[in-house]
Amino acid sequence: MKKILAAVDGSDASMHAIRKALEIADAMGGELTLAHVVPHVFVPAEVPFDSGRLVEEALRGGELLLTETAKELGRPAMSRVCLKGAPGEALAEFADSGNFDLVVVGSKGRGAVSRMLVGSTTDRLVHICRKPVLVVR
Repeated sequence: MKKILAAVDGSDASMHAIRKALEIADAMGGELTLAHVVPHVFVPAEVPFDSGRLVEEALRGGELLLTETAKELGRPAMSRVCLKGAPGEALAEFADSGNFDLVVVGSKGRGAVSRMLVGSTTDRLVHICRKPVLVVR
């Protein structure tokens, strides 16, 4: 396994998964890429709000999260990417287009939806990803 993609959302579960992904990458002589997904923002047309600024802010926050995660792992130059879209779909598409050998995710996420439906992004990813997915508990 030369290319591993690990999802980052700032939760304890994702950090645990990322550490496991790094352990696998190191043992196999592979490369780990960290990925964070900023979900779509839907604002009704009648609401006088610039959703573009909200998305830009979320992307900056995602980039910061990725940078801090790489530093915490002791690998500040680690490859990382901030994606936009539905998390499961964005991760699956990126894993496929980037020719990754493995996708690593935590069993529980941090988003509002995942608090109601625990692991909904992970569940979706497992069902649609063409690449092997390792769910770390």
